[in-house]
Amino acid sequence: MSLSVIVPAHSKAPRLALTLAGLAGQSGCGDVELVIVADNATPAVQQVIAAAPPARVVETPGVGRAAARNAGATVARGEWLVFVDDDILVQADFLACHRSAQAEQPGLVHGMLRELIGLLRVDDPALGGPSCPPIDAAALRAGCWSPGAARAVANPLEQAAEHAEAARWPWLACAGANLSVPRATWLASGGFDEAYGTRWGMEDIDFAFRLWASGVPVRLAPQARGYHMSHYNAARWDEHHDNLRRFQQRAACPEADALDALLSPAGSVERYRQRVDQIRQRGVSPA
Repeated sequence: MSLSVIVPAHSKAPRLALTLAGLAGQSGCGDVELVIVADNATPAVQQVIAAAPPARVVETPGVGRAAARNAGATVARGEWLVFVDDDILVQADFLACHRSAQAEQPGLVHGMLRELIGLLRVDDPALGGPSCPPIDAAALRAGCWSPGAARAVANPLEQAAEHAEAARWPWLACAGANLSVPRATWLASGGFDEAYGTRWGMEDIDFAFRLWASGVPVRLAPQARGYHMSHYNAARWDEHHDNLRRFQQRAACPEADALDALLSPAGSVERYRQRVDQIRQRGVSPA
């Protein structure tokens, strides 16, 4: 089983360096190809890519995450695709866990994510931050890094995935930052919807929903854990709102229509459950 790991990168050079260090420290995962998509990458990101482990590099002109992932998948040679964002830390068995999950049941597999919220306003995670010790690139490359004393928390999507919602709506917490899928399945699906553009959010949940609706198994592999080096972006919720509306119109189901109650800054699993029930009882979608 050959894997192609696809990492889109734009401007987060210090985080990308640590992501690539973790991918260099993988073990027990067999044949692996690294594909980095430099999406209108900054000079600092280009420097990180030049110093990275051997990789295929694809240049794109600022097309956004959906199209960048598709560009990487298009040139990938592996039978299985693993999508990892440029701000994710992984331990040495990360790819082996994805490989094992796909061998057990091919389909769309999403690994568990945890937020390192102590890095939210930190420029260089290698220096650490509040409630998060410095991230050691050498330990990542050696395959011996662990989050240790860092405060790693589950966001509302992850909380939903780890409760009953995982069985009822397995597409719900599929983050493109930590996904794997057979390349043939990606091809048959048409890939990520590039109409989401450069705006933040929802292209990954849209992808998972479409695969699930077409009968592709979608499931969580909790051992394939990624740690998100959280970062602050004040404008992202406005972008997310636009993309969420696009997804809701496409999905046209209570579970999609209720997502504001989960994905807004004040969202929670309990509010989401209540909203789904309300929409079902009324038999209409919210305005």
